[in-house]
Amino acid sequence: MATHSFMATLDDLNIVKVSGEQRVDYLNGQLTVSTKKFDGGSARLTAHCDFKGKMFAAIIISQCNDAFFLSMHKDSAIISQEQLKKYGVFSKVDIQINEELHCIGIAGDENIKHLRVLFPALSSTHMSTTNNEFGQAICFYDASLRYLCYLSDKGKQRLLDISDADAFVPCDRWNMLEIEAGIANIQAATMSQFVPQMLNFQSIHAIDFDKGCYMGQEVVARTKFLGKNKRATFLLSGTLESELSINAGDNIELQIGESWRRGGVIVRAVSRPNAVDESGNSKTVKLLAVMPNDTDPNAVVRLKDSDVRLSVTPLPYELTR
Repeated sequence: MATHSFMATLDDLNIVKVSGEQRVDYLNGQLTVSTKKFDGGSARLTAHCDFKGKMFAAIIISQCNDAFFLSMHKDSAIISQEQLKKYGVFSKVDIQINEELHCIGIAGDENIKHLRVLFPALSSTHMSTTNNEFGQAICFYDASLRYLCYLSDKGKQRLLDISDADAFVPCDRWNMLEIEAGIANIQAATMSQFVPQMLNFQSIHAIDFDKGCYMGQEVVARTKFLGKNKRATFLLSGTLESELSINAGDNIELQIGESWRRGGVIVRAVSRPNAVDESGNSKTVKLLAVMPNDTDPNAVVRLKDSDVRLSVTPLPYELTR
């Protein structure tokens, strides 16, 4: 298991807070997982879809006190909140982007030890949640051990004081671990393009196929039971020798004989300086891309119209239908 150590400000995330006496039933009709059976001590990955089954957002849902927290990429949060509010007028719910909590990513033994000062009951069980007056901590224990935290101003400052750190690092450190774990997200360039199975959501327990109706449910169910999904998300890695912007929505190409053909769409990417390159000119790039689900693990892949070669890297979970 990879080892990393950082405390990162996740300024690419927003939290949509859903409260009100009908919040459970309402969200149950909107998301791909059941909120009626929701365990208050754990979080889930889930999707928010349009009526065609295409995703507005990839979400981490958790409970805190009398509300649900839905954390997602900030691009998705704007649209997802609008869509939730559109139908929420018929239910007793309040739906707001939470401006009071800070999204912080924590990894590394020493930093987790500091986090335990804030959360003495901190669990190391995958997708477990711990709540107190400082906020909430969600444990991820898949390709690496890390914590997604929603901290109040007081909690954020307390964590800095305990760790004796000057500041938090940028979010790319956290995003690298998310990519290595095979967890895709939805950004502006990829919104309403993919059904959840194209992002492997059936393989990371982010779809409950036995629950009641929700927006896009018929399409998601047909995709599974009729075997209609022909695409999946793959983990790719490579090295950049020069500056190159890589973004969600960019295309990748597969080598077919002597030519290159469109091979898929990037949904999440990050590059970081290569630690083994003393010159500091080389960067490791890792990305998640939606590609044909029968893509050869030994396929030759490149970023479109570039010389950057990418290798297919095994995911930390098995792809299922």
